[in-house]
Amino acid sequence: MFRFIICMIVVVIDFIVVIPIEIIAFVIGLFSRKARTAFMKVIMKAVFSVINFCSGAKVTYLGFDKIPVDTPVLYVANHQSFFDVLLTLMRLPGTICFVAKKQFRKIPIFAQALMLYNTLFIDRDDVRQGLKTILEAIERVKKGMSIFIFPEGTRSRDGRMNEFKEGSMKIAVKSGCPIVPIAISNTSEVFENHFPKLVAAPVIIEILDPVFPQDFDQKEQKHLGKLCKDRIEEAVNRNMETLREQS
Repeated sequence: MFRFIICMIVVVIDFIVVIPIEIIAFVIGLFSRKARTAFMKVIMKAVFSVINFCSGAKVTYLGFDKIPVDTPVLYVANHQSFFDVLLTLMRLPGTICFVAKKQFRKIPIFAQALMLYNTLFIDRDDVRQGLKTILEAIERVKKGMSIFIFPEGTRSRDGRMNEFKEGSMKIAVKSGCPIVPIAISNTSEVFENHFPKLVAAPVIIEILDPVFPQDFDQKEQKHLGKLCKDRIEEAVNRNMETLREQS
């Protein structure tokens, strides 16, 4: 409970401090969107680092050398916890566009910070709006920006992975960028499984081998979501077994 209280204090302070930071970022963006993105990445990385430190999560990062460095990519990851984003996003190189569910757009201050960091909001209940978001993500990839998305659409409540929505894969298929699967293991033990307590649980975040859409024919490209889901699920099961052996 102590860790939870400390994290809540940090979050409240962040919400107060972030207001003038958002104003500064907005002004910077009037002159350079690239500079605004770089500024917000530094700020968000600092905030996430403090929250992660307070949580006590013991994270092992694997395979980050597999990320292509000469091209934007589509990052796809399984989703267990609020800490998935905090522990993963700021570790990724380059300029990242995070695709978040539309509900986050209703949170004052926080939503503005996300928008200043090039976040796209997706309405998965509205096919037309969802497609519009996917098309915008494709355009951003073409401009050199990587995309980070949870193709399950929401957090898994029982620890089992949900099916990956194939529409998310169109970002890579239509833009020609590689897909980088990310296997996130045991983050639910940090918070969700012990709510409202925060537990200093071990976590493994593993980057898997990139998937190149052009290596598959048109029929196979329609099932890249399942391919990535199966590879991530295999890695999660393997890493969870490793954590059980270490405990």
